[in-house]
Amino acid sequence: MSAMETAQQAIDLILHQGLRETKARHSNVLKLEKAIPGKQNKHGAIAMYRSKAQMAKSWGTIYTSKEAVYDNYATSTHWTPNVFNYLTYTDAAKHYVKGAKEQNLSQINTLVVDVDYHDAEERQAKFAEVWDTAMLDVQFMPTLILATQKGYHIYYVFDEPVFVRRHTNGKLPAVRAAKAIAKSLKDFYAQKLPAVDVTCNSFGVFRVPRPDNIEYFEPKMTVDFQALMTWSINFANDQHQIKPQNTQRSFMARRTSRQIDQPWFQALINQTDIDQNVGYGRHNTIFTLALACYSSNVSQAQCFDILDEFNSNLNHPLATQHVQKVINDAYSGQFHAASREYVNALLETWVPDADRRGYLQRSQTTWYKYAKPRTERVNSHVNEWQADLMAYFNQRTSQDNNWFTRTSLRHISKELNICLGSLTKALKKLIDQGLVYREKGHGRQATMFATRSSLLQHAMALKQAQRLNYWLMVARFLDPTEQLLAVQRFSLTSDPNTTEFEQLRLVDTG
Repeated sequence: MSAMETAQQAIDLILHQGLRETKARHSNVLKLEKAIPGKQNKHGAIAMYRSKAQMAKSWGTIYTSKEAVYDNYATSTHWTPNVFNYLTYTDAAKHYVKGAKEQNLSQINTLVVDVDYHDAEERQAKFAEVWDTAMLDVQFMPTLILATQKGYHIYYVFDEPVFVRRHTNGKLPAVRAAKAIAKSLKDFYAQKLPAVDVTCNSFGVFRVPRPDNIEYFEPKMTVDFQALMTWSINFANDQHQIKPQNTQRSFMARRTSRQIDQPWFQALINQTDIDQNVGYGRHNTIFTLALACYSSNVSQAQCFDILDEFNSNLNHPLATQHVQKVINDAYSGQFHAASREYVNALLETWVPDADRRGYLQRSQTTWYKYAKPRTERVNSHVNEWQADLMAYFNQRTSQDNNWFTRTSLRHISKELNICLGSLTKALKKLIDQGLVYREKGHGRQATMFATRSSLLQHAMALKQAQRLNYWLMVARFLDPTEQLLAVQRFSLTSDPNTTEFEQLRLVDTG
């Protein structure tokens, strides 16, 4: 597949069915059908900009079809990857675009993390660090990484678009949920990469995929919205557990307050009109209530009785097996308690405003149950075992100077001081998440372990070697001038020193 086709494939994957396939007028494509039966026939608009300077002034062009986007993306630098219901111009000359507000969103296709360094030289030097963070530390692999003038835009494309619908109280639960996820992603990256812009608009303007800026693209690595939300809840909970030392003085007073005894829990569990909703609906309400039961030391069987009754009272209840699965997830040991941020969002969506203020005001002094430091606990959480394993595999592969390491479970258990049962449980989760690859050895040969990051780096090294061999073969049939052009096309970076070095290797200077 050519670089041009790859860029178009990335654009098509991001937009989903948010735009028409062909232009309404002057189309070069034969229109066989006006609409595809069974498909979403509502179409919106996006904006594209030809330079960063024009983007800063909102001087752009509105497009309502993929055909028009394909015709113009190569001459554009920025776009709005999330689709709006409509966009308009503010001037008669049709230069300045307005309407790109979150209240006007039609569907959310992707969330983007913006990493911005001081200059292009630092960007190139930090690529390995960005790559390791995106591929290893985050549970979900990104779909696309684009190089910007001074940094990178890391795209997480949803496998299905999240359609924005306004609730009866005027709120946009899908937008609020997506903003919470985007905040978690940016905060997580910021812990590893200080250059992350945590203040950028989650539904704003980003770099458009083009043949000259795609650093990584894997169309199969799209993200499930609900799974990413679960990760976000877990991350938010973990962040609330990490408090400065001066907050520990209030631990004794806070730990006696159970979340199930707080007003917000009673407010949610007495609601009957909670329905299917993108973002904060039945699934997330039950999950939050189950986390409150878990943090309050309620047994899993008793929690099921409570939430099964709650679910039965709903006007549109979930299937019983779905309720059981949600409770199992809440009691898996990967989560600690219900997050105030998500409880606040649920109250805002389903509880009248006057009551919601009272529930939050009465709950704010006894909210979180803080966990003891790990050094003071006898048991560890599953996510802590997983972190230990990932650090162990990374250290071993680095020491072995290879993309894999060979060892046994008993050896790992002894070195990390983890019992075999807990080790097996944590390892299985890492394998299921695609973070660790395992191949059992034959005979006396030890089992081979590799991480997702080491596998991807190995694959990229092979790909680069294959590209180099290809251009070495091609260069034999070219004159010196054409050899220079070939080498420039091969170069993965714009570093003049790298390009000059490769030129000296390929051009016949004798």
